[in-house]
Order: sequence, then structure tokens, then C-alpha cells
Amino acid sequence: MKILMAHNYYRQAGGERQVFDAEVELMRELGHDVRVFTKDNQEIDSESKLILALKTVWNASTVNELRGILGQTKPDVAHVHNTLPLLSPSVYAAFYEAGVPVVQTLHNYRLLCPRATFLREGTPCELCIDKTWKWPSIRYSCYRNDLAATCVVAGMLGVHWRLGTYQRYVDRYIALSEFSRGRFIKGGLPEDRISVKPNFMRNDPGQGAGDGGMRFMWGVCPRKRGLTSYWALG
Repeated sequence: MKILMAHNYYRQAGGERQVFDAEVELMRELGHDVRVFTKDNQEIDSESKLILALKTVWNASTVNELRGILGQTKPDVAHVHNTLPLLSPSVYAAFYEAGVPVVQTLHNYRLLCPRATFLREGTPCELCIDKTWKWPSIRYSCYRNDLAATCVVAGMLGVHWRLGTYQRYVDRYIALSEFSRGRFIKGGLPEDRISVKPNFMRNDPGQGAGDGGMRFMWGVCPRKRGLTSYWALG
């Protein structure tokens, strides 16, 4: 199978990057033809705030670049991880235009919450979960405690929820747990298109020494909520 994996790297490597890289490696080991289409947030330093805001909502240059890649590779499926900000939701339309089905892994709650965590000042908050326009997040400057940046992210979400981007252009969503699946259903994603697949550990680290030390390992969390990482004793 030909798979195009798409991801927008954050400035600092974290769980999403670990999962993305591990899935690319695993799919290749299983014999699939895997190509990657990535952007890196290091690139935003050269952008003005206005241009970056516009690209967050719709990045025409990304669409044009992706169209060329799709014409050459003709993938059977696209697997999208993070789109914020440089890929932008415009990639879904590009895949749809090319007739390529899209799978989206829901690493966090970004589609429903500009902060992506359902937390505000350390307290659970779901004020935006079922709203097309995420205005409560603007009231509290939820994204990085920055009003302007929050307006951009909330605006991007509002535009694409209003256009039906997430309902029309994504064929299958992957939630990391039944709990998160339930939140996305409440938020408006099609229930019959959300599957649960927890993250996985690429290599078993084996039993620890039992000396009380602590190692940080990325991978599958055996707990119910399927976090992208966990602390392991040993």
C-alpha cells in the first residue's frame, strides 16, 4: 500500500513526533511504501504575524506543494497527524480533491479546544467543546495565554467547523482511548468514523532494576485513557 504520512513538527520534539516517526518506521518494516510530507515550526520565524495567521486558516502554498506530490506519488491513503499551523486544514481539501482517503490521528483535543487540553488554570474546562465558534477560549486567552494567537486558532477552528471540513474531508479518525472518543463525539465528529487505537511502544524496554529509578518512555499507555506517554518505574 502507498501511504502518505503528513505532520507539522513542533519546535520541541514531543510525543506526537515520537508516534509519527515510529509509525512511519513500522509501516515501512511491514512492506508499505511510505512517503512523508512535513513542515517544521522553525519555519515560522521568517513569516510575519499576519501571513502566519492567514496560513494557519488556509495555506495555499502548502496545497500547491501537496498537489505536486500527490500527482507524483498517487498514494492509496493519507494519514495526517498535526496540521497546526503550517500544514493547515487545507491539506484535507487537497487530499479530497485528489481522491485520496484521509485518516486523522487525534493526538490531543485541538479540534475542540484551542488549548488542546480541556484544561484552564489547572482545572478541567469544556466550555468550547460543542461550540462552532470557540469564543470562550478568546475570553480567557487560552492558547499560550496570548489573545491574538488564541483568536487565530479559534478563528481557524470556527471557519473549518462552519465549512464542515472535519465532517466532509476526513474518512476515519483515530482516537487514543474510549474516553477521548466520547469527547470528540460530543464535539461533533461523526461517531461511526472514530476508531480507537492507543499509541504503542516501539521496543519493549524490559524489566527495570527495581531500585526506584524512573525512566520516561514514549509509547502506549496501558491505562484506560491512552495517553501518549507514561512514566515507568525501574
